[in-house]
Amino acid sequence: MTGEEIERILQTVAQNQARADEEFAMLLRSQTRYDERLATISDIMHDLADKQIKNEERFAETDKRFAELAAAQVRYEARQEQLEASYQMFEEFVRDFRNETHEHFAETDKRLAELAVAQTKTDEQIKGLAMAQARTDEQIRQILDRNGSTAALKAKKNSAKKTGKRRSTK
Repeated sequence: MTGEEIERILQTVAQNQARADEEFAMLLRSQTRYDERLATISDIMHDLADKQIKNEERFAETDKRFAELAAAQVRYEARQEQLEASYQMFEEFVRDFRNETHEHFAETDKRLAELAVAQTKTDEQIKGLAMAQARTDEQIRQILDRNGSTAALKAKKNSAKKTGKRRSTK
């Protein structure tokens, strides 16, 4: 495997990791939005509870306004049903969101495992290349030792050149 191929594999791994990081960040943003919506619904529920208490106090204060309050109660109950229907839809949304999040994290875990396997293979290939290079270096050393050092040959050539120059100058 060439250095370029190894570099391409490492770039692919890095790109895959970056994509996984982006997807994880997107999930975190989505979870933050979900938390904000849940807080808003909680505030609405508290407001509705406060309104219910006020309505009960009004019922105790006067029988004269009973008819008006009864009509308001009917309207309130209709809103309560709508709220319950909305709350049920919200619960369904939360369940679906959790399922999708779980599936996404499972997919992310699978991709990370695949990246780890690919990284391990790449590491093994790099180790194999290093070992092959070391064997090649050792074989070259052995050949040089067997055939005589190139340093001794260079020394002979250099001394011959120096000797030839002195003779020609005299």
